[in-house]
Amino acid sequence: MESFKKEKNYYKDSLIVKHHKLKYDSKMPLWVIVELMSFSNTSKLYSSMYISEKKKIADAVGVSYATLENHLHCLSVLRNKCAHAARLYNTQFNPPARFTTQFLKKYPVVKNNSLFAYVLVLLKRLPNKKMKLEMLNAVQIVIEEFQEDVDLSLIGFPENYMSLLKNNVTC
Repeated sequence: MESFKKEKNYYKDSLIVKHHKLKYDSKMPLWVIVELMSFSNTSKLYSSMYISEKKKIADAVGVSYATLENHLHCLSVLRNKCAHAARLYNTQFNPPARFTTQFLKKYPVVKNNSLFAYVLVLLKRLPNKKMKLEMLNAVQIVIEEFQEDVDLSLIGFPENYMSLLKNNVTC
């Protein structure tokens, strides 16, 4: 709640905050609160919910609540690293990305603490096939552009990374 108060103060000049301040004595419905929250605080909110609530949300997404909680945390870490120009190359990510045992057996080359694992998490959490295909295209373009400068193994990308990514478009 302290983090949200800071974010609410940051957005104090936005029309939505002004509206709720004037009309509803600063009381906001959940959808407004979530609109103002950082990705990190959204992840923390989900983490602090009752398991029954987490399960309802995760069921709608099609994963276990523990997996969704982990994926939100991973995406928050990735977002923060990118936003703050942190090192992605030759870095071990924490927390390790959570995948099913079936997935890990099928793809033993995936290191769940690598940039590649976090890219897979992002791909899996995108809401539709069109967005997933757009992301695959963007990844391919970036890798082709920097293929002479980047050792893909140092970011956890296996040799068959593109086929592995494509196999997970529908997942």
